[in-house]
Amino acid sequence: QCNAVVAALNNTFTLIQGPPGTGKTVVGVYLVYWFLELNSNTQRKFDDPKDKDRDKKEVILYCGPSNKSVDVVAEFLMKLKSLRILRVYSQKVESLEYPYPDSILQFSPRTPRQDRSKPELRSITLHHRMRNPPNPHAEKIKAFDERIQREEKLTPQEKKEYRLLLRDAREFEFKQHDVILCTCTQSSTPNLLFSVSARQILIDECAMATEPQALIPLVFNKPEQIVLIGDHKQLRPVVKNKSATKLGMSKSLFERYYTKLHENRAVMLDTQYRMHEEICKFPSEEFYDKKLKTGVEQPCSVLHVSNRTMPVVFGHVEGETVRLVVNTAKGNNNSKANRKERDHVTKIAKMLVERAKVDKKNIVILSPYNAQVSEIQEELQKMNLEGITVTTITKSQGSEWCYVIVSTVVSLPNKDIVKDPDGAWLSKHIGFVGDANQINVAITRAKEGLCIIGNQNLLRCSRTWNDLLNHYTRHNAVTEADRVSVRHSRT
Repeated sequence: QCNAVVAALNNTFTLIQGPPGTGKTVVGVYLVYWFLELNSNTQRKFDDPKDKDRDKKEVILYCGPSNKSVDVVAEFLMKLKSLRILRVYSQKVESLEYPYPDSILQFSPRTPRQDRSKPELRSITLHHRMRNPPNPHAEKIKAFDERIQREEKLTPQEKKEYRLLLRDAREFEFKQHDVILCTCTQSSTPNLLFSVSARQILIDECAMATEPQALIPLVFNKPEQIVLIGDHKQLRPVVKNKSATKLGMSKSLFERYYTKLHENRAVMLDTQYRMHEEICKFPSEEFYDKKLKTGVEQPCSVLHVSNRTMPVVFGHVEGETVRLVVNTAKGNNNSKANRKERDHVTKIAKMLVERAKVDKKNIVILSPYNAQVSEIQEELQKMNLEGITVTTITKSQGSEWCYVIVSTVVSLPNKDIVKDPDGAWLSKHIGFVGDANQINVAITRAKEGLCIIGNQNLLRCSRTWNDLLNHYTRHNAVTEADRVSVRHSRT
């Protein structure tokens, strides 16, 4: 981590690869602190003496592809009391709390939680700060807010006055702060560009951002230093348009630079502080050229098979995959579930809670499919185990739990599994479950114990799953799902 910080402070462009559990966000936080120190001691140099940026407030711009990625950093930075940080959300998010008159933005009560501002960040959030002292425009803005809340009609002149008040209040806040946190897309808003000049730009979770997303803050500013932080071996940008994917849109700016610069300019954080050493072994070999070391000693796993302690275990089961329609905030989706796997993963979760006395909040059940997540949640409700997190692999990136149970869902009868499948067959029967990046995320969330439930006969058709199963087999960690057990708590 120290090497990464030193490299970023001394170079104009730095790429930091942060494998799971290596603390890449912590590195980002340290960088903000040291960049501020650097800025307070050195004068910024401009090529053009008439550059308009000379008169703007100098800031560090910290971006990410999503609100979640930025909020995580913001919470860390809030702990450093001396920093003057400002979290800037989009107009859409702001309008959820302070509706704008005649706004064409449409919202519903089902607006997902991740599309709202985080209550814990209220004290550093722009749209709250501009409505409170010491902002000189706060009282007038609040008076307008109350009228809008009462659904009073504003005259065109009043709307204009309200708009100018908001502009001036934002400008006041921008000039009071040294670190601006926002999504990549939000970094191009005129208000922000008019008021501040980014001396350094950091983009966190950059490997999850599409290339155009990551370019927005870089193109709209003229920074002295750029730091891209991410891991192209974890989740990649989500691109749903097939033509865009064919044209390379699913390759992030981070990955593109990494493959060009590689060893010379990219710094890899090589010590992880999350996983038990046995959990870390396979991802280190498969995804990180055996360079990922373990810097933490985790307690012994309570998962066991035939009285052997198992930090990692694969439980084989031949279930049946069913197609279901799932209601999500974004409409109905076709998805898959596997009830036999559901029964196994919920049984293991129950044993972790009742036998080993593992706190429910320290357990997660992951699945690639929303339908399986819903099935498992319903089953846990019946078992009075609602406190256990159940989510998709995609949503779990950046989080960690003591125990992780994975349901892979996909299954086929042995007679239907072909020897050397082509791409079309793999796409139909395994699909994104075979995606190496998703597999990496799923198997690197656990601190003490990882249990994967699935049909090994089908999964072996995928190269990455085959590698994992071979590795687990060498370590006697593949068994029948009903043989996976949990030892009793010693307390």
